[in-house]
Amino acid sequence: MADIDRKARLGRDDWVMAGLRALVRGGASAVNVESLARDIGATKGSFYWHFKDLAEFHQVMLERWEDLATKTITSTAKSSGLDGRGQLMLLVDMVSVLPGEAFGGVEVEPALREWGRTDARARSVLERVDRQRLEDLAGFLRAAGVAAPDLPGMAQLIYAGVIGLESLRLTTGAEMRPALHALVARLLRP
Repeated sequence: MADIDRKARLGRDDWVMAGLRALVRGGASAVNVESLARDIGATKGSFYWHFKDLAEFHQVMLERWEDLATKTITSTAKSSGLDGRGQLMLLVDMVSVLPGEAFGGVEVEPALREWGRTDARARSVLERVDRQRLEDLAGFLRAAGVAAPDLPGMAQLIYAGVIGLESLRLTTGAEMRPALHALVARLLRP
């Protein structure tokens, strides 16, 4: 009975999270209706109840990740009540946390970047996310007192650090937080 109740409550987010996990496990080709339905114990009909087709699902999946990867994290830091420097350090702490397994875990962003290499829609979302993240980082740096001419370069250094450290975390298990804190502290030094 509990299994029936769970299946009845499946929503769009359940499918999206399953899609992200499938992307991590097997790449873009693994994100298909049949395998997703099998993974979450649902019917293909349930999928089509929530999504018109696989193309719409891919778009919703990318948009959900985009929202989490940009708006959700920056709004949390901005609403923290901390000063500019504190908000930037909080942002560093948040991006250093391992992503939850429900959303694909630590490999979700590299998997999305790989998808963007072969899919124009995914590439477009990644480009938007990268631009937004750089813009947000520049805003946090400005709030921390960094002069305007230095903002783009410093934002790029921090973002490159995040991307590089995510890769190192995958291959070596290195923690991101200490290195990112050191980088930001060095950049903010007068």
